Amino acid sequence: MDFGIPTTIDYGKLIEDHLQADDYCVRTGGWDAYIAVKTALEAYYSPHSSEAHFERIYHVLHELEAMTVSKGAVPKYRPVLVPFFDKKLDLRDEALRAASKAMIAAIYEIASTRSDSPLISLGYLSGFFRTLGRSFIPRIYSTNYDDFVSQAVPGLFTGFTRESGDFRLFSARDFWAGWNAPSIFHLHGSVHMGFPRSRSVDIEIGELAWFDSRDAALKFSSFSGTGISRLDGSGINRSAIITGLDKLGRIQQAPFSHYYAALARDAFEAEVIFVLGSGLGDTHINSWIKAIRKDEMKTPLVFVSYWPADEDFYTAVNFDFTDREISMIHDLRMALQSRSGVSYFRPEGWTIDRENRACIWSRGFRSFLESPDSLHDVLREIGVKWG
Repeated sequence: MDFGIPTTIDYGKLIEDHLQADDYCVRTGGWDAYIAVKTALEAYYSPHSSEAHFERIYHVLHELEAMTVSKGAVPKYRPVLVPFFDKKLDLRDEALRAASKAMIAAIYEIASTRSDSPLISLGYLSGFFRTLGRSFIPRIYSTNYDDFVSQAVPGLFTGFTRESGDFRLFSARDFWAGWNAPSIFHLHGSVHMGFPRSRSVDIEIGELAWFDSRDAALKFSSFSGTGISRLDGSGINRSAIITGLDKLGRIQQAPFSHYYAALARDAFEAEVIFVLGSGLGDTHINSWIKAIRKDEMKTPLVFVSYWPADEDFYTAVNFDFTDREISMIHDLRMALQSRSGVSYFRPEGWTIDRENRACIWSRGFRSFLESPDSLHDVLREIGVKWG
């Protein structure tokens, strides 16, 4: 967000602007379907209407469309839940499909456009990864669609190595051979991914490619062919970015399936794990960190986020833990509960957990990047050898 990517609420507003300006979406009833789903979710979550955010709206639109039974479909393509499913909203499949596809297109375009003009300098971000690179091999798993990290650190390995004109195709063999390379893996898609249309190279239906040019990728960001079949008889629409609530089900295709498999090994081999700006809502990612933080010699972990307070983490949360803090305790295995007589080492902006195996920066990612001097000392406190 510091570099210009909207908050969840702001993203929703921008998506709605895109949908209203999309003639096809409006003409087919997609905009009306979007509003109907949003209104129903707001009523359902009332008085917490902000919970009816774009990821939940997209999930509902997509899953309602997935419950369609085509005439004459064999059992394999008849969603198993349909006999038990009672639609409360009378929305045409064409409208649901138009709305969900328009949402994906809007998210992609917003992330791509915002990547053109970072709101703050990428210098500190570049410096952070350069510093890490002197002692470690950075293996970055990003759930963001933007390319700010790649702009700050050009040349990171992605696994897309098979050159073909203005795009590159993913190579599973090269990906698993490139284990010791500084890397970035966009686990939920990227504004550089798209579906190329070329007769000069063997491309499978729905195969994703990497375009160095964001503009070129944007042209090929949509897919109009068949989706991916799920075992329950429904399907998943293919897209270059992944949103909604069923992310684990959507990453069962290359390159995402390879990224996710590698995440497990990287988590277990890591000397230190940085969790940067995460709300910890992706349980499929949390599960791997939880697994390697269960033993006595927990892999050291640095958690960088923001709490609206001027003092330390404990003052910020005031022991009124939200889902994020609860996940920090149970999924990341951070010893945050206070015990009498325990003194916490707290350099300015930092809090060390009770077991000295994790630390928290509570003043936001930008402030973290702009305050690099104390990181070395804090890492030493949680058992990380740096330099």
